Amino acid sequence: MQSGGRFDYYSGLYADRTYSMMSSEIRELLAVTARPDIISLAGGLPCTEVMPVGMLTELAERVFREDGPGAMQYGPTDGYAPLKRSLCMVMEEEGLRAYPEEIIITHGSQQALDMLSKILLNPGDPVIVEAPSYVGALNSFMSYQPEMFTVGMDGDGMLLGELESVLLRLRRSGKRAKFLYTVPNFQNPAGITLSAERRMGLIELSREHDLMLIEDNPYGLLRYEGEPLPTLKSLDPQRVVYLGTLSKIFSAGLRIGWAFAPPPLLEKLLLAKQSADLCTSALTQRIAHAYFQTQDWRATVARLAEVYRRRRDVMLESLEEFFPEEASWTRPGGGFFVWVTLPPYLDTKSMLARSVESKVAYVPGTGFYPGGRGAHEMRLNFSYPDEEEIREGVKRLSKVIRREISLARSLGLDIAGDEGSVTSGGG
Repeated sequence: MQSGGRFDYYSGLYADRTYSMMSSEIRELLAVTARPDIISLAGGLPCTEVMPVGMLTELAERVFREDGPGAMQYGPTDGYAPLKRSLCMVMEEEGLRAYPEEIIITHGSQQALDMLSKILLNPGDPVIVEAPSYVGALNSFMSYQPEMFTVGMDGDGMLLGELESVLLRLRRSGKRAKFLYTVPNFQNPAGITLSAERRMGLIELSREHDLMLIEDNPYGLLRYEGEPLPTLKSLDPQRVVYLGTLSKIFSAGLRIGWAFAPPPLLEKLLLAKQSADLCTSALTQRIAHAYFQTQDWRATVARLAEVYRRRRDVMLESLEEFFPEEASWTRPGGGFFVWVTLPPYLDTKSMLARSVESKVAYVPGTGFYPGGRGAHEMRLNFSYPDEEEIREGVKRLSKVIRREISLARSLGLDIAGDEGSVTSGGG
């Protein structure tokens, strides 16, 4: 059997689940966009300039000076206890009360997603996700062969009427969803925040239908406007599994995330962690703890938020100035992303090659839906490129889109109709 252009001698050995595994379009795209001549509005990379390398060097030296043997050793599966106390402090910033014994430290929140999939999903189990949804979560879930159900969004987040219809349909067929996955704050990829009213409505529906919620909150502290909203975990501690990460507010390279889960589920997560990697790096956990002990981390988050806010503003202003009137986009109050909807006769996946030729990149919308929808949508990132690059990148991209629209019209493809979108405004 051929695999990637080569004969695969092992094709008869793979488990069935491997045929559900998908490569992340974003990871593949990053290899292309690493070229210095291309402006990348694609990957959701954090800004690293706010975290000086010298500071991280000092933290590492401090760790080796004070606890070198411990940093080089295995550690507890649930994580380094002092860092767990620091992570509880981080969650308190969003009004979420936790105790160290209630959390497990993971290699990024991505590992927590995989472990939850491993302990919860049998083939064919129903799973509910937002549409669009975070591609890393979709890939984790789909590796375990569930039946995926999607719920659309508007400017206030998940459409609860749609969710209720899915839950009732499952109930009538004698099925129960294993969980619903949501990114309620500045969602990846759409940048949308679930409103306070809908948070309460989601909790009520989850109680009525005995539905577990997985709340992924990587961007919650990166708010640029408006008032903070309560976490779903704080609204129903027993029904919600909360996932956090330091990748967006400290260092993605340390690969530190965590899960805050009810005790029975936490026990299963510990077993899954033991079989996966035994423990998270003792060194990176100690460096992270030293950071919280010695640095004004809240001030650093505030500086990050200000950098990102300015970059978001430049992107929104550039979209208004350059994009055609046929396009619309979301206006995030925080986070890393803007979600763009183009006319339904355009295909952002096929358009990407021509965009790269114009030396600008984005992520096509199809990777964010389990069923391959989103062909006329795209995700733009404003956290990594600087303000000048954002403006120039949007300008280049607008020229590509205008050419595609002009070509479609010349071929008679400019027809009315739209599949629906999650955008809340635009040009």
